Amino acid sequence: MELKKITIYGYGKLENLTFSIHSPIHVFYGENEAGKSTIMSFIHSILFGFPTKQQTELRYEPKLQHKYGGKLEIYFPKIGLATIERVKGKATGDVTVTLEDGRRGQEELLNELLAGIDKSLYQSIFSFNLHGLQNVQQLKGEELGRFLFSTGAVGSDRLLKAENELQKELDLRYKPSGKKPVVNEKLQDLRDKHGQLKVAEKDNNQYVQLLAKKRELEKERQLTEAELKQEEHEIRYLEEWIKIKEIALEKDILEEKLAAFKELNFPQNGLTRWGALKEKMLSVEAELRYLEAKALEIEQEMTSLSIQEELIKSEKDIILAVEKFPVYEQLQNRQNQVQNQLKSIEEEIDSLKSNLPIEEEILLKESNTSIFLKEQCAQAASKQRRLKEQKEELDERLKDEQTTLELLEETVKEYKQKLLPKDERIRLEEHVKSDNQVRWNKEKADLLLREIKQLEEQVKVEEKRIKQNTMITSVLSTFLLLVGAGALFFEQWFLTLISFAISIVYFLVFLSGRKLAKNEIRKKKKRIVLIKEERAQLLAIMEKGQGISPYEEQKLEDDTKCREKFTQLQFKLEQQNESYERVLQGFEKWEADFLSHQKLLRQLANELRIPYELATQQIYDAFLLIEEWKAKDRESNSIYQELEEIQQEREQIISKIIHLFEKFIGMEKETIANMCYRLKTALTEEKKKKDRIETLQRKQDDLSEHMEKYQTEYNRYAEEKTALFSIAGVKEEEAFLEKAALEKERDTYKERLSTIDVQLDIAYISKEQIPLYKKILDPERQLDEKQTKIERLASRLKELVEEAAAINFTLSRIESGGTYTDLLHTFKQFQSEFKEDVREWAKFAVAKQLLAKTVEQYKQKQLPAMLQKAEENLAFLTEGKYIRILPKEEGAGFLVESHQHVFYEAKELSQGTTEQLYLSIRIALAQTFYKSFWFPFIIDDSFVNFDEKRTEKVIQLLKKCEQNQLIFFTCHRHLLKHFPDNSLHVLPAEERETSL
Repeated sequence: MELKKITIYGYGKLENLTFSIHSPIHVFYGENEAGKSTIMSFIHSILFGFPTKQQTELRYEPKLQHKYGGKLEIYFPKIGLATIERVKGKATGDVTVTLEDGRRGQEELLNELLAGIDKSLYQSIFSFNLHGLQNVQQLKGEELGRFLFSTGAVGSDRLLKAENELQKELDLRYKPSGKKPVVNEKLQDLRDKHGQLKVAEKDNNQYVQLLAKKRELEKERQLTEAELKQEEHEIRYLEEWIKIKEIALEKDILEEKLAAFKELNFPQNGLTRWGALKEKMLSVEAELRYLEAKALEIEQEMTSLSIQEELIKSEKDIILAVEKFPVYEQLQNRQNQVQNQLKSIEEEIDSLKSNLPIEEEILLKESNTSIFLKEQCAQAASKQRRLKEQKEELDERLKDEQTTLELLEETVKEYKQKLLPKDERIRLEEHVKSDNQVRWNKEKADLLLREIKQLEEQVKVEEKRIKQNTMITSVLSTFLLLVGAGALFFEQWFLTLISFAISIVYFLVFLSGRKLAKNEIRKKKKRIVLIKEERAQLLAIMEKGQGISPYEEQKLEDDTKCREKFTQLQFKLEQQNESYERVLQGFEKWEADFLSHQKLLRQLANELRIPYELATQQIYDAFLLIEEWKAKDRESNSIYQELEEIQQEREQIISKIIHLFEKFIGMEKETIANMCYRLKTALTEEKKKKDRIETLQRKQDDLSEHMEKYQTEYNRYAEEKTALFSIAGVKEEEAFLEKAALEKERDTYKERLSTIDVQLDIAYISKEQIPLYKKILDPERQLDEKQTKIERLASRLKELVEEAAAINFTLSRIESGGTYTDLLHTFKQFQSEFKEDVREWAKFAVAKQLLAKTVEQYKQKQLPAMLQKAEENLAFLTEGKYIRILPKEEGAGFLVESHQHVFYEAKELSQGTTEQLYLSIRIALAQTFYKSFWFPFIIDDSFVNFDEKRTEKVIQLLKKCEQNQLIFFTCHRHLLKHFPDNSLHVLPAEERETSL
């Protein structure tokens, strides 16, 4: 929310005032008693109600008029502009809320706008004043850490106060080693009464006998109850046997029937096994007949095939000869290509000879064309080009540097003539220094005058207060003396003594306070005299001061600029001279490099066997031509050798193919290509025949193997059949099937017996107990007998209870008839009072434990988010000197980590740092837990104890909270520089109507 307008009808000394606020940061500035705290209290009162008469806060009721209250105009982001008006009425005043859409309401609507925030919570989080920091200054030791932790939890010291109050209440009631607390005293009294009771009990013989009788009856009652439980247990077993008796007898019958099948031998799953075995035997017989027919067909086909073995044995030679026919064609093509290549190379050699001006070819072949020399020639050619480019660049640079140097020399000469003489400049500088001193003295004199006025005002206030206290003391002393005299008249000596004592003590306190106040007034008056003297001295110095004329000030400023320019030009001139010298040195270096390069070119010409003139012009091109000439000559020799090798290889291929054709085909005349084709075709046909015979042979072997396999399998099945029938004791299939029917009947009996076993397993009676219950001839009659016995035991148990009750009554009568009764009554009374006090102590102990658990849960879940923001705030306020805030592992309190990674407790920090920590935590609460409540920060001179740098840091931090409006009250003018001018409102001593 954002405060837009404040209208005061009547509040304290403020009447009929209006303040309009148009910025997110607003400052109320005024001297002491200008009404700053009153305006701050007015805002709180309109929002949360006027303080009641029972509260300690000031109500600020007007003295000069009856209209009490005012209104605030506040902008809420979700609702719009709302007007909140509160005037005198009930205890907290009558409030009216009017929204922008016309809706009106009272306290309920206001509470909705404020999102349930009450005055205490608002002042704990968003409202600051000097008292908050003064509380931090007054705390010591561990209490300081707990106070800061309480601030981090709820924004104020309420948590700390609650913890202290609970501990105080606990200590008033009980201390482990204490004697005076109530619980400690009553515990000791209870122990004493208990001892007396035990002594009286021993003297009462009848009481002891009755107690012994009571114990015997109790023992018999326990035995009777145990026997009763046993009988009930046996009845349950009898009832269960009656239920399962029939199936238990059926089980015996089934076991007898199964015993008749004991001699029956039949294989397990015999019928199923015989069916599967019979099917397999029939299948194997069919496969054997099929394989015998297939073997006969293969034998007939193999007899009809015949092959030429000699041709197949020469397969490798034929394939090798035929496969070389493509090589023969490639060799023919290659011969034509090489001949064309040789012709081209010879033409290139003739062209190279024409480009080199060398007459003797033999010298050229002796020239050095190594890789090392080639690199030297390339580097020499490159350096030749660089030397030429360097020469052109040096000529251009020399011309430019010379021109620039001449221009700078002329400019330096001009600026030197413009400079003021040295004496004239010294005189002007003295005038400027004197003028600055006069201005400073004037500002200081104004500050001293304001301080004098403040001190004089404070002296007037103190003198006025002394007069008021004197009058009050006189009236009160007179009243007390009259009370004492009246008491003396009526002989009320104690009241007389008290009245005179209070009167004397109050008068002494008044004299002491008056003396201190007068001493303070004398100090302030002395301070005023000293300040006036200092101001008079400053004014006298100001009158003697001599200022400087605008013309002289401008003249001095121009000369200063001219001197700066002259200094820069001198520096540039020195740099230009150095550049010119560097160019001349470059020319000398170039000449030395040029002579060295010419010597190298002569050496390279001798190595290549070329004229020196050619080397100076095209050394690298000449090397490349010579290198290419020698390469072409070597290539030509290589081609001649290749032609001879091709001719020899062609003749070998042709002779081999003709020999094989004449051996296996005939002496017919054919081309080389047809010979290869016919040889290859004949070889393929013979191989096909051979492959077919081999395939048939493999099939024949496979058939034999399969026939042997199936015959073995059939034999195995026959053996299994014999073994299966042998187990059943038969030889034919019909007898085997008859025994299978008997086996099925036996399985039916087994299945029913298994079902009965399951039912007996879940019965209450175990299988081991069933034979015992089978011996019972008439279980129903035995069940009736057990029930009769139970009734008899129950009757006896009732008699024992009645007899014990009679004994207890007799004991009670004995206890109420003498000393033992009185002691027991007293003991019970003390015991009851002690329990009540313990319950009272336990309530506070539980409350403290719940508070501790709440604090621990807060430390683990909610505190880290707040502490992270508080650490950022503290690091900003302390400029990185303190970087982390950690909660203590046990209890309340914080540890603060410095940038040197040293941990301090709150009590170990300086007072200023502790205050910065307190502010960091409170602002962090608004930034984290209460960030959704966009309430304004209202601050009343809370940072007057900070130095200028710390104050600036705090204000910068508050400005970062952009979602919260900042309302700042101050009486210190030096703080105004931290705020924009359009956000300032000055409060005069007397103000009736104003608007900003």
